[in-house]
Amino acid sequence: MEIYLVPSRPKLGNGSVISFWHDCWTPLGPLFHRFGDLGPKGTSNPKHSNRAGWIFRGARSEAAEELLIYLTYLQLPSLSTIEDTYVWVVDNEELTDFSSRKTWNVLRNRGQTQLWTKNIWFKGHVPKHAFTAWIAHQDRLSRWGMNVSPLCCLCSSTDETRDHLLLRCEISESIWDLVLGCHFQAFHTWTAFSEWLSIRDAVTSRTLKRLAAQATISSIWNERNKRLHDGEARTPAAIFNTIDRFIRDTILGKRKLKAFTPLMQLWLPNG
Repeated sequence: MEIYLVPSRPKLGNGSVISFWHDCWTPLGPLFHRFGDLGPKGTSNPKHSNRAGWIFRGARSEAAEELLIYLTYLQLPSLSTIEDTYVWVVDNEELTDFSSRKTWNVLRNRGQTQLWTKNIWFKGHVPKHAFTAWIAHQDRLSRWGMNVSPLCCLCSSTDETRDHLLLRCEISESIWDLVLGCHFQAFHTWTAFSEWLSIRDAVTSRTLKRLAAQATISSIWNERNKRLHDGEARTPAAIFNTIDRFIRDTILGKRKLKAFTPLMQLWLPNG
């Protein structure tokens, strides 16, 4: 992977600051490195001067020819009214100020964009719930090597997998039934669940579906942990009451967002 990240690059203006030989102001790099110690003498340019123009004898090397060709496309510094500057260069983009965001986007590893991420990081998402949903979607919810029973912590009748725990367990299904009401449909696979979240229809707001789904996933996961670590158990109705209160508070808190304006009216029948 090629990364283009230059801390600072000289940008030629009137030639008053940039060093002709030592600064990297041409695509050839620092000219002193390209031409060596004999460069100033071989090109008739003094070693330590900041040039307002250039005086060159005929090219005697391939490097000198490349430089002469490049210089023919530049305005003479003596004709410029702009001061020399130094700019940050990130992915071949010149920036007057350093941008940590753009630098990070260039440096970080990037995978192929996944369409399912729109179900997770939608506008108005709740970060802690979105994070849990993101981990769940990648099937990374785990017992982290703990020496405990492999059975589901909610029903104790089937081995705990992501799809069973969050979708098919009888406790989870009861919670989903309360959350989605008459719009509930049993999700037998995570793929079907993801497709349902992506569907835009005239019955249910997609934003509300995503908000409620993430709150439900997070609540089921928290209930699982309480039962595993604390030995505490709540009924599906009690878990739903927590979800209901949270969704109402979230809709009120984000009511200025256009997508959230009609959600309270859509959600209240479930309460």
